[in-house]
Amino acid sequence: MSKLGKKQRERARRQRRAERRAAQGSISAQPSIGAASGPSAADPVRGGASSFIDPTLRWHMIKTAPLLGPLGRRCLDDALKQREVRAFRPRASEIVVRRGRRVVRHTPLLVKTLIVGVKDQEHLDAVVGLPGVAEAVTYSAIDTENEGNIPGLVRRVARLDPKALQRFFDAVAEGEIVKPVGVEVGSNVVVMVGPFASFPAIVEAILPNDRLKITVSIFGHPSPVELGIADVTLV
Repeated sequence: MSKLGKKQRERARRQRRAERRAAQGSISAQPSIGAASGPSAADPVRGGASSFIDPTLRWHMIKTAPLLGPLGRRCLDDALKQREVRAFRPRASEIVVRRGRRVVRHTPLLVKTLIVGVKDQEHLDAVVGLPGVAEAVTYSAIDTENEGNIPGLVRRVARLDPKALQRFFDAVAEGEIVKPVGVEVGSNVVVMVGPFASFPAIVEAILPNDRLKITVSIFGHPSPVELGIADVTLV
C-alpha cells in the first residue's frame, strides 16, 4: 500500500468528519418549532427559602477559628448535627458568568460567624468547646448582679431575639431574587473571537440561551452582531 493512497484516504476521512460537524452545527443552530427558549443571562434566579427559627431555643452567634478551612467547616457542621444544634450561615447570592455559563455565587454575610440555636447554657458551653469554634459573641454590660461591688464592665454572651432573627432571615430570603452581574444592556465590551476580535462594542440586548446582541463599531459605522456571552469581555 503506497504512502500516497494512505494520505488520500486520511484526507477523505478528515473531509467527511468536517462535513458531519458542519451538518450537526447547522442543525443545532436552527431553532426547533414549538421548542421553549433557554434561559437568558438577564433572567432572575430565585434563591433559597427562608429558614425557620425555633422560638423555644436560645439563639447565639459564635465565631469560628480564623484559619478554619473547608474541611474544618465540614467537620464542625457534622459535630453540630451530632449534638442537635441548629446552625445557619447567612449568605447573599449573585449570578456571575463563568466560561459562558451562569453560576450562582454565594457570599457569606457574616464572616467566620455562625448563628446557632441551643437548649440551655450547658448546651452552648458544649458548642463553644468544639474544635474550630473560637468563642461566643459577647457584649459589654455593667455588672449589677453582685451587690456591694464597685460597678464595672463585664462581658456577657449575646442572646438573639427569635422574632427579630426570623424577620432577618425572611428579609434575606426575599432578597435572594438575584440578578446577573457584569454584562448588561448598555455595557461596553470587546469582542474576543471571530472576525471582529478586539473590536469595541455595546450590548444592545440579552437574548435567550446566554446570547448577546451587540453593536460593533467598524470604522465608525455600527454593525449589529449576535454572539455568545463568553465571546465578549467587559471593558
